[in-house]
Amino acid sequence: RIASDLYEDWLIKPARTQELVAILKNYRAYCQSLEVSQTECVASFEYLDAKNHNSFIDELYSQSGFKFRILEKDEQLIFDYTGVINTLDVPKGLIIAIRGTKTQILNYNRRNLLNQVTLDFGSCNLAEACYENGLESSKFCDKMVKKFEKEISDLSWLKEMDPETQIVGVGPTFSAIGKLSRKLKKYPYDKEHNYVMTLKDFVQVFEFLKTIEVDRTKKIKGISADRADVLASGICITQAIISNTNCENIVMSQNGISEGLIFNIASPITLEKPITDILGYSLTRNTAAYNNYSTNTDVVYSLAMLLYKQLKVLHKLPRTFVKVLRIASTLHDCGKRIDARNYEKNGFDIVLRSDLYGCSHREQILAAFAVACQKTEDFNLVDFVKYREILDQEDMEAVKKLGIIIRMANALDKFKKNKIQDITCDILGDSVILKTVVENPVEMEIREALRSEGDFYRAFKKRLEIL
Repeated sequence: RIASDLYEDWLIKPARTQELVAILKNYRAYCQSLEVSQTECVASFEYLDAKNHNSFIDELYSQSGFKFRILEKDEQLIFDYTGVINTLDVPKGLIIAIRGTKTQILNYNRRNLLNQVTLDFGSCNLAEACYENGLESSKFCDKMVKKFEKEISDLSWLKEMDPETQIVGVGPTFSAIGKLSRKLKKYPYDKEHNYVMTLKDFVQVFEFLKTIEVDRTKKIKGISADRADVLASGICITQAIISNTNCENIVMSQNGISEGLIFNIASPITLEKPITDILGYSLTRNTAAYNNYSTNTDVVYSLAMLLYKQLKVLHKLPRTFVKVLRIASTLHDCGKRIDARNYEKNGFDIVLRSDLYGCSHREQILAAFAVACQKTEDFNLVDFVKYREILDQEDMEAVKKLGIIIRMANALDKFKKNKIQDITCDILGDSVILKTVVENPVEMEIREALRSEGDFYRAFKKRLEIL
């Protein structure tokens, strides 16, 4: 929390330096224990405002061995952009990063950078500039909003943005705003990344904050390590920006500078252009982590998609479920990492808690239920009701159908030989006849798939035959 030094006299205090040195020495020992071979050390461009930033960086290096590079302000914002664009499916965005003494805003459309600006007020120095002893919280917040609105009054492009543009919040301020919003509305899925707040949700948070005592010492329990006045100023900055744009949603990004930097190192292609298939990249990463025993996830996904298309006249699910099926079929046996005998139930927990990028909270929750529904008795109505704010009654039947499709796809490649080249479907009366196109016999695979016959009938109200 060095920003508090910067707006006082623009000198980083020796005590702060020693606190950081102690942390870095512990971190050095931790890196050595993990046999880390490469480190990349960067510091926010705000440190350039410190009169003693050079001696500060030198002191850190001499005592900890970590050589820090201070980022340029535009470079830092690009790292934020890289962390966002490679992990969120937001075609048109307004990235806002509220730092201690600065606020950075970047506008993009279809992965083209349009406008960006760095403003000289952040959560710490805006609170200090507007603080008056004895000023009630609501008036303190109104004062901060007006002061920041004045800062952005000349940014005409803010008011002229496409209404489809969504605000993307990066950093600790938005992490706290999102957490407070989820608590206030009793949101059932405690996941920060890709949490979407409507304007109504944000107003609820803003009005709540204005009712509590905001001073220089108070903290909001369970929400943030920051002082309440610093949190309030961050929310007021957001309110000022919202009131000067046409944006209707705020999407929370857990990923920013660090993740942008890591993407550039671990996946150098992101230095030239963003990842095209965010979900596919994320699924590949998760598959590598979880599916130690499986070598056929791509085959199961392909077969599941074939069955999904052939059975479309029966399941009648909208296109939005294609992404759900992709997630669930790719990670269908990730639960084997815990227990091979009950992998469907364990898979539910894994998919629900995984860092999956390029999908909404709703899609990830549905995919988790689809994984569990490979074994229909693992469907837990209590778990489903828990997410009633996000899911509806029709979703219950949908995940059961997807679960059966995935189970059949897995069975049709039971021995991981990729024998089936195509599948066609005939619906005759009360029967569904699936015809496999193969070069080698698949009697054993068909026998395995027909184990789903009872569940298939209950879900689709048709008898199943496979040839």
